[in-house]
Amino acid sequence: VPTMGAGWCPPGMLGIGIGGTAEKAMLIAKEALIIETLKREEEAFTKTLDAGMLVFLRGIAHADDLIIGGDINIDGHVLNPTILGDGTVIRGKGLKKSPEGVFLGGKKVDPNLPDGGVIRSNTELKNISGPVAFELYDTYGFPLDLTEVMARELGLTVDTAGFEKCMEEQRARARAAQKKEIISLSELTTTAPTAFSGFDDRETEASVLEVVQIKNRTAIILDRSVCYAEMGGQVGDTATLNGGGSLWQITDTQKSGPTWLHFIGEENDDPPLPGQSVTLNLHTARRAAIQRHHSVTHLLHWALREVLGETVSQKGSFVGPDKLTFDFASGAMTPEQITEVDRLVNERILENTSVSWQELPFTEVKGRPGILQFFGDKYGDLVRVVQIGGTPGALDGYSMELCGGTHVRATGEIGSFRIVSESAVAAGVRRIEAIAGLEAYYNVRGIIKSYKRLADLLKAQTNDLENRVSSLLEEKKELDESVKYWRQREGSDYVEKFCKPELIGSVPAWIHILDLKKSGIVLVQNVLDGLKIQDFQGVAVLAGTDSINSVQLASYVSPEFRATLPAGKIISAVAPLVGGKGGGKPDSARGGGRDATGLSAALAKARELIAAGKV
Repeated sequence: VPTMGAGWCPPGMLGIGIGGTAEKAMLIAKEALIIETLKREEEAFTKTLDAGMLVFLRGIAHADDLIIGGDINIDGHVLNPTILGDGTVIRGKGLKKSPEGVFLGGKKVDPNLPDGGVIRSNTELKNISGPVAFELYDTYGFPLDLTEVMARELGLTVDTAGFEKCMEEQRARARAAQKKEIISLSELTTTAPTAFSGFDDRETEASVLEVVQIKNRTAIILDRSVCYAEMGGQVGDTATLNGGGSLWQITDTQKSGPTWLHFIGEENDDPPLPGQSVTLNLHTARRAAIQRHHSVTHLLHWALREVLGETVSQKGSFVGPDKLTFDFASGAMTPEQITEVDRLVNERILENTSVSWQELPFTEVKGRPGILQFFGDKYGDLVRVVQIGGTPGALDGYSMELCGGTHVRATGEIGSFRIVSESAVAAGVRRIEAIAGLEAYYNVRGIIKSYKRLADLLKAQTNDLENRVSSLLEEKKELDESVKYWRQREGSDYVEKFCKPELIGSVPAWIHILDLKKSGIVLVQNVLDGLKIQDFQGVAVLAGTDSINSVQLASYVSPEFRATLPAGKIISAVAPLVGGKGGGKPDSARGGGRDATGLSAALAKARELIAAGKV
């Protein structure tokens, strides 16, 4: 069995040997969770191993024997080394001291004998029965060959035939107790409430009551649980489930009425059986992150009422390990109000005031000033009041709400808080997304790293970054103005050089093909601008094929012809002939297509429309 000394990963060593920096960063970010999980799994395994060793010792002892762990020192006389280092089998039960001497199991200890005359010799011990070997395998994960080795060291044997009989009986029970598939939660057989002890405990022994399949997800129903089931906006807990030498990952916890559903991961093909004894271990690091976000949600609600007024009312919330969201009825917040709320919450965190809770009859708190409560008709006879500040139990905190979720014990455990965004989700309803604890730390570290990278790119100091960006934006503005001038100049010069209008009917018209493969499609807009600058009078239709052989179309119409020959309608009429579409305003329009073979037909159609004098 690996111990902390043999297989332990010391803090700060995670990520060594990982190939990519992204994977290494992810592992380092989750270092505390990984280390805690390893420690929890090792502790759980050690407990299981110790319990199994006791079963082994009772299996080789007689019914009225006494099992004593560790060495036995009686009046300075140490008896023989203990069996397998885990316990000593004493003939009979009971330990008694009298003037006549010390008696173990009803026999007087003889200090002249190495074993005191009370420890059973190996030849007096019982062989391991099939049911005991099966219990070691099924409940404590001892492989049969391990049990045989342990027995052989004491000169004992194992009833393997009896073991195989027990295995077959279990297979028969498993076939008879296959997990049933249900369509709705109303089909659950179990209706007994799940005993929840997760406010105070992080581990519990439990019995499997039912295993069900719900929409391709397997759920385990236990008689008791330390996992918080999703409700009130708080997500369900995750955990590990141990039993019979198997390990299952609980990926989510939901509830159906008073019954908790523990969903296991898809990688777990064989769930535990109804009636099986299991141990449930909460993922405490994840729960702690959820609690930080839940308690800070109460602080956020308090701060919003301080800044925006007591008319602020909660409309919904989400509390998870990575973030929180809080929906409330209000108008849009100003940047100054957001900053003030952020400041107030962090001030309360630094005060490290107590967070307490108590259960009271709803009639005692209903309508009581200072205790926030929502959807009153949904509360039961007994409610839980979560209080921040004040004296625990006195209902005198600055924040008091009816809440059934899990929370930190003091605001200082939250660490830090940061509002990420404030936005609208519905008419008159705003949403704040925020982060707390390590998530807030990682967020700020990420922003700082981005600032440093940006400063390096701009060759500036981080404290001078704002000035550097402002200077670059001003330079860009000047360049944009310069580019605009030269483009207009190019278009104006082009029109002055190439525009030779002709009369088509009674309309002055310029139908022209642009060389876009040489000048680029930017020439189209430049020429349109040039027509405006040169005060062109008439109808202009421009066309050309670009570097990828697509057709570009454009039209400009002077004011006196826009009513009868609007540019948008001209382009809409000719664009289909080049396999495209287009349109625009009466004075100016753009379009295009992919069929360059239709270019001549498109220009001919434009001539036809202009000749008709109306589109």
